[in-house]
Amino acid sequence: MRRDLSGRTALVTGARHGLGAATAIALAEAGATVAVCGRKAGDCAEVVAAIEKAGGRAIDTALDVADLANVRGRIAEIVGRLGRLDIVVNNAATIEPMAPIGALDMERFDLAMRINVSGAAAVVNAAWPHLAGHGRIVNLLSGAATRPLHGWAAYCSGKAALLMLTRAIDEEGKAEGIRCFGIAPGLVDTAMQASIRAAGINEVSNIPQEKLSDPKVAAQAIAWLASGAGDEYAGTMADVRDTDFMAKANG
Repeated sequence: MRRDLSGRTALVTGARHGLGAATAIALAEAGATVAVCGRKAGDCAEVVAAIEKAGGRAIDTALDVADLANVRGRIAEIVGRLGRLDIVVNNAATIEPMAPIGALDMERFDLAMRINVSGAAAVVNAAWPHLAGHGRIVNLLSGAATRPLHGWAAYCSGKAALLMLTRAIDEEGKAEGIRCFGIAPGLVDTAMQASIRAAGINEVSNIPQEKLSDPKVAAQAIAWLASGAGDEYAGTMADVRDTDFMAKANG
């Protein structure tokens, strides 16, 4: 197992809490300096404080991936503060709107696609010249990328599109030394899962909280992929429920 990220810098979107926060912490524990990104400045102050208390290095920064016109400028500012950029983790996502097709609010559907797909593409687009020759990109996917679920048309469509985007990024990036991975983190105990339970819209809503996994499990696997040790998974969707993958990640 190699998760030594000393001297590297990383950016994690949607890192205010849950899996994004756990990933930022895991990357910092491995030695990276991390830009911990929330929609607004100060959103991730507690995560940064936790990293610094443990002896790590991190900055709190605003990056609203849905604000496509401003993503490039925000990335430039972050790179200016970090000095370089080696790792991007596209974690920002929304499960909303959860509704049957006939009841969908199409404006909210469009916003979901912007957050879950276009925002990730915009971050990679802006980060691309900084990642050339060495970069690693990890996109947070889901089993929903390949399996439709009742009431989740927006989420399933977005994750399916992000899976293809992951493949396209890696196909184009490998010639430039940039590799891209997708990872399905499984059912993780996060605020998103609380929203799913509250919605009661499909079978996932019925999974009790005690059956959900700790965000640290997927976060450690993400750090392993970001290290370059798992490049055999580039261009694919690795799954934390795959025992072979996790054996390598925890090797």
